[in-house]
Amino acid sequence: MVGVTINKSNTETVRLTEEQLHAVSHLDPELVRIGHEVIERQKKESFTQAWRNHGRAAGWSIFLTSALLMEGFDTAIINSFFALPAFLNSFGVRGSNGKLAIPANYQSGLVNIAYVGQIIGLFLNGWCQERFGSRRTFIAGMIAMTATIFLAFFAVSLNMLLVAELAMGIPWGMFQTLSTAYAAEICPIQLRGYLSAFASVGFGGGSFIASGVLRACLSITTEYGWRLPYALQWVWPVPLALGCFFAPESPWWLVRKGRFEEAEKVLIRCARPGFYAEKEAQGYVAFMQHTDSLEKLDAQGGSWKEMFKGVNLRRTEIMFGVWLVQLWNGNIITGLTVEMLENAGMSATGAFNMNLVLAAMSIVGVAISWVALRLTGRRRIYITGIALEACCLLPIGILGTIPQTDARLNAMGALMIIINLLFHFSLGPVCYSIVGELPSSRLRSRSIVLGRFVYVVSAIIASQLRARMVTATSWNWGAKSAYFWLGCNLICLTWTFFRLPETGGFSFAELDILFANKVPTRQFTKVKIRNDAAEIGTEKQMHDNDHDHEHDDGKGEIEHHEGGTALDAEERAVVQLEEVPGHVQTTNTL
Repeated sequence: MVGVTINKSNTETVRLTEEQLHAVSHLDPELVRIGHEVIERQKKESFTQAWRNHGRAAGWSIFLTSALLMEGFDTAIINSFFALPAFLNSFGVRGSNGKLAIPANYQSGLVNIAYVGQIIGLFLNGWCQERFGSRRTFIAGMIAMTATIFLAFFAVSLNMLLVAELAMGIPWGMFQTLSTAYAAEICPIQLRGYLSAFASVGFGGGSFIASGVLRACLSITTEYGWRLPYALQWVWPVPLALGCFFAPESPWWLVRKGRFEEAEKVLIRCARPGFYAEKEAQGYVAFMQHTDSLEKLDAQGGSWKEMFKGVNLRRTEIMFGVWLVQLWNGNIITGLTVEMLENAGMSATGAFNMNLVLAAMSIVGVAISWVALRLTGRRRIYITGIALEACCLLPIGILGTIPQTDARLNAMGALMIIINLLFHFSLGPVCYSIVGELPSSRLRSRSIVLGRFVYVVSAIIASQLRARMVTATSWNWGAKSAYFWLGCNLICLTWTFFRLPETGGFSFAELDILFANKVPTRQFTKVKIRNDAAEIGTEKQMHDNDHDHEHDDGKGEIEHHEGGTALDAEERAVVQLEEVPGHVQTTNTL
């Protein structure tokens, strides 16, 4: 959609086109109005009220997200295996310095082959989740996960481990995006950000468990020192698959499939008993239908190519950017902390102890992020996290250029811990909040999948670079690689400031309105969004539009650029700019 110019000389309003009004004219306006009131009531709930009213939805979201513990666990162990004595005794090659080491090619290969599997799983999930729903897709992924763990546990060579990591990566890729889309659609507005962000707890919690397991396996020098961590992954799939059998399906998915009565039952089931008054759940479903009807104008089939058309193009660009910033901000330097510290002279026990503390910061950081999300927006948290990480990367690089002592090694490890804490307070969890809210409903699962695909491809490149920067038998930059990641961090900070809008606190309808009007990035929280059409009904709104056209004198009204159309909004709504106290507001081109 092209933008519109709103003149300051008259009341600043933007209304929907006749095409959009006709798209929703088949719906009962009274039910839509009731659904709109339910949404507005959700937005006014406090954090405590939201948990009390919608705790069941939150519980199911957390349950499905816990599948990410498996990926966080294995990603952590495979990186730390490269410094684990038992793993080195089984697969290590003795270098010129007399120490056993896993060749850099195999290090990057074992990490990257899992990413290749994740790419397969991502696109498989993008097709399956929209076709079969979240529940059946999740259960199928767990069955596949159970089978693939056998390959890793019984591996006898690095090549067999490559095949195992590829196979395990497929279900991991499915869980990565499935849980985020499910959380965004099953939870109310006030819990949406928290429960989407909980995905980071899955990754971080799995990493923490892996660090503890690996620390315990340091004393096991036989092959079971590395087989045992793989075997522990069998703990997860069966109970998760059985539990998901009883989980509710996404009500938004049910609406898109025309199963309105089932969607209504899910809404009632996920709220506390008696929460919805008469016709409120039915009205909420009607409001979802309303949203779906409007989004069909830009995403009729919900296809991959529709993400690159019209108003969805900007959303897709931001989706890609958010995922890339999460990867290239500099936190990736902590992924090989154990090997980096050992190469710099720290003992294996000391390095694994430091890694255990570093992994604990993953959980602590997410807890802090939940507090921050209540106090400020996603955009501000993202910018703050990137800037603070830059302040840690610079001294790490400096420490890497001077002779190493125990004090300097401890300082380097402490800075790594701080970076991991900052990441899991900001970019780690908040990324999932943003990507769950950003796409239109009809494109949500596929959009998250495509964004994660961009992330995974970039991760392959980044892990190749990181392994060579750290490994003693390759470039051996060690801590000096922090200078490289600092440069990447500053690029991410620049993009975030100019391109990432605030997405928190808006309904899906309001986000549709903001993007359709091409509201500038830093203006998202400075416009007032009125949902007049949902409040007064379709027929009266169409009558008012006809009346406006009859009396339009061309002064102070909306000007459409040539070839353009008006607002693609969910609620046949009105966007009205408000003057910000203390600021002078001039003519705005949205």
